Amino acid sequence: MQNNSNYKIDWENIFEFIYETGKITNLNNYSYYFLQKLNELIPFYAANFFLFDENEEIVNSPVCFNVSEQNLTAYNNYYYKIDSIREIAFNKIEPSRSSDLMDYTKWVNTEYFTDFLGKNHLYYSCGIDIHHQKRLLGTISLFRDQNDNDFSLKDLLYLKLISQQCSNQLNKLIIINNLEIKIQKNRSQVLDNTSHKFQLTEREKEVLKLLIEGKNNQEIAQNLFISINTVKKHLSHIFNKTEVNSRTELVSLIFRH
Repeated sequence: MQNNSNYKIDWENIFEFIYETGKITNLNNYSYYFLQKLNELIPFYAANFFLFDENEEIVNSPVCFNVSEQNLTAYNNYYYKIDSIREIAFNKIEPSRSSDLMDYTKWVNTEYFTDFLGKNHLYYSCGIDIHHQKRLLGTISLFRDQNDNDFSLKDLLYLKLISQQCSNQLNKLIIINNLEIKIQKNRSQVLDNTSHKFQLTEREKEVLKLLIEGKNNQEIAQNLFISINTVKKHLSHIFNKTEVNSRTELVSLIFRH
């Protein structure tokens, strides 16, 4: 990327962006909120944010702005094969923009451009891949219409400046998400084992599931649309079957086994 030392950086907005996106604690919400805040820093017409696993396979559906499900499907089914920008810029450390990578006098006549990008007002593009210790975590692509200005070198600089914070936050959220998945799998296994061993009914199993998630009687009642007295009756039956006298003893018993 060229030297951007002559650009006046809006540090106040950059710090606000880093602060706001750093508050996100849920991986599923991060990509959407990131693009939402990024649009205030770098205006765009459309955008997408892909997440990748350890094998660089796409995780779930990407978050998209002004990119329809139909267009996303079309890209995944065919157009990614002839996406020449992807071939050049995918999994790189530095941000890039299409006007630096492609000769537009030739590129606008290619199948990929005329049948996909041009039809969807995706004339200019820029983006950056997010890495953490050489592992690819995500890729962010921004698009503007032909009637807009091209992305500037200052825009690329902004992407570079926020990429490290994005890397740290995304890595943290991925670790937390993976841990939560493991915990959920462990809870499900514990629940199945306990239900089978003590011959719990389906309703008692539902009550036990909410109990080990930390729900109190009122929350269990609200989740199952039953009265608190009914919850207490189910808990009493569970206590009798497992031969314990309290929630603490019950949780200790089922996780010990």
